[in-house]
Amino acid sequence: MQRQTIDQEGARQGEVSAASLQLGDDTIAIRRIATMTVERHDFFPWDTPANRKTQSVYATACVGFLFFGLAGFAWWAIRPAQGDGVIGLMVGALLMLLGLILGVRAAMIAMKLKKQEPYYRLLIGTSDGRQIPLVDNNREVLTKIRDVIRHKLDSGDTSITGDFDLNLDIVNLRMPKGAGAAPSRPTVAEVMDDEEDGSPPAA
Repeated sequence: MQRQTIDQEGARQGEVSAASLQLGDDTIAIRRIATMTVERHDFFPWDTPANRKTQSVYATACVGFLFFGLAGFAWWAIRPAQGDGVIGLMVGALLMLLGLILGVRAAMIAMKLKKQEPYYRLLIGTSDGRQIPLVDNNREVLTKIRDVIRHKLDSGDTSITGDFDLNLDIVNLRMPKGAGAAPSRPTVAEVMDDEEDGSPPAA
């Protein structure tokens, strides 16, 4: 069976330089990036024309074999004591078995055709109206790329450079220590523990 892959859309490798972002043949100035959005989508990896045709052929053959198998049983029922009736029984049993096997195979392909898998798209919009997608099934990788670019936009930091490869889920980009770290808020359990200890809850 054929399987669709999500690497049919967008660039797979990229490079971040001091002031630009290279995505395949697209070079984007960091200062021209206007929007960045990480979106979640679903797709059907096995739903291809070739697989649909194979499933249809199996289903049609299953119906045909079962029909002629029943005809063989009917012929044996009409002429049970004759030699051709016994042959009809044997041929009918064989066709019924083949029909059931093809039916199971058609059902398995039909189930795969309906199977969904998630993928994520980092959509980078520029000030001149272009939209460049980065697509992967690993949201963490795309989020890391987005955070580095956002840090460069917010801080103007030109020291961060590196590259990434979505085929291997490799991101050679690192932000300065503590950059972009949001202060953590206490959980309900932590607040309840503080109250039981008599200490004031953390701010």
